[in-house]
Amino acid sequence: LKLAFSRMQGVQDPNRFMTLLLCYAWCLLTAALGSPDDPPGNGYHSPKWRLPRWEPTYDMKRSTIFMPCNESGYHTVAEALRYGIVDYDWSNAKQLWANTKPMNAQERLVEQAQRILAARTETRVWVYRNAIKALNWFTDVREKLDDPAYSGWFIRFKDYGGNATNRTSYHVPPCTYQKCSGFYHDQEQTPEHPSGDGACIDECDCGAAPCGEYVFNHSNASFADWFISHVISNSTILHEGITGLYLDDRLETWGVSEEDGHFIGDTGTSATEMEAMVAAFRANMERLYDEIINHGAFAWQMFGPGPSLATLTLEQCVATLHEFCRENGTAEHRALAYTWNAVPDDATVNSTSYTAEFLLTRGPFAWIGYDFRGCKSTVYPRPSDWDIDYGEPLAPCAETRANSSIFTREYSKASVQWDCTRGVGTISMKHAMQKHPLQFSTVLPARRGMLPSSEVNHVFI
Repeated sequence: LKLAFSRMQGVQDPNRFMTLLLCYAWCLLTAALGSPDDPPGNGYHSPKWRLPRWEPTYDMKRSTIFMPCNESGYHTVAEALRYGIVDYDWSNAKQLWANTKPMNAQERLVEQAQRILAARTETRVWVYRNAIKALNWFTDVREKLDDPAYSGWFIRFKDYGGNATNRTSYHVPPCTYQKCSGFYHDQEQTPEHPSGDGACIDECDCGAAPCGEYVFNHSNASFADWFISHVISNSTILHEGITGLYLDDRLETWGVSEEDGHFIGDTGTSATEMEAMVAAFRANMERLYDEIINHGAFAWQMFGPGPSLATLTLEQCVATLHEFCRENGTAEHRALAYTWNAVPDDATVNSTSYTAEFLLTRGPFAWIGYDFRGCKSTVYPRPSDWDIDYGEPLAPCAETRANSSIFTREYSKASVQWDCTRGVGTISMKHAMQKHPLQFSTVLPARRGMLPSSEVNHVFI
């Protein structure tokens, strides 16, 4: 709080003040909702930078991204087609697949993708998979979880002795109605009857085991190959038109992200075992990421964060732009996602500044838009700035003069500026004459001797 208010003191520009206020409020809310054993689960981020192998673009519409989710049914095609990348969460169409017997979230994601791809659009369609949680409402996972031959692929409850004696032995129930499982699972984000994270009209059906968030055993040697084929399959990036993935959640030495905080105690996993599991998980993820790239696809977790200039101090802003405003800088080597809107659910707030920040610092692989904002049926507010043709950058951004704290970048159809002192960005479209130069010529008489050759006596302009 002290840091936030110290940075806001003396800020006279109302837009800058409001942006800082909203950003700090969101950070405080996020911190308040978190806990040491249950931080946000945004997946595994590799130290290795990877770039897509498809053709880069500076087309503004195709440089937008969002992760919509309509829980009651399928997401509208019309909204999806307005974005360059649309990435669908597992909860999309949840009320449909949660009441299918058995549940079929995997097939519903393919159906949603096909609805977009049927429009023969340039929009890239991505789908969801979880990297550590074995969600048995996905068919591929359920088939292996229910087959005793693959029992080594899943983490077990500690000292599980059978259905009757273990209903209250753990912090999470191993049984739901008449179904029980000795494999560790919770119901943190799980459809349940009559209500849960998704409501089943009657008893939920995820196969032989209770519906829940089970946990993959990445330490199992035979698991790794199947894991790759589960993520890279005919229902993901091997399906024609699906070009990317959201690979949710991760394993750390404290446990599983977005899982019940008592995972280690309920499974009896030692510190040494956790370290080995984490090492195996990371090795599998590195292998998976390389395979995704080899298949010409990409994953959300490979993005780096685009700079959030409006939230930085003057010194931080200048230092950040000195890094981005140079030949061969960060943006040239890393795919960037700019999803830190001033208001997370409404990118139209301060949209011109936000878009200017994007245009100023972006590289050949960069997208601006929304990350996952929960399931809702309402349309995401889309700034008009994202539907303008700014052309292509002519050079990296640069400071107008030494210590000016003002940085500019020229595009073929626009001039972009960011003022670190005020924390404000602007975009100026070039005049029609500059966008479509008038071509004209005339001939003027010249005296002999004016030009190097005596034979030339006219000047052409």
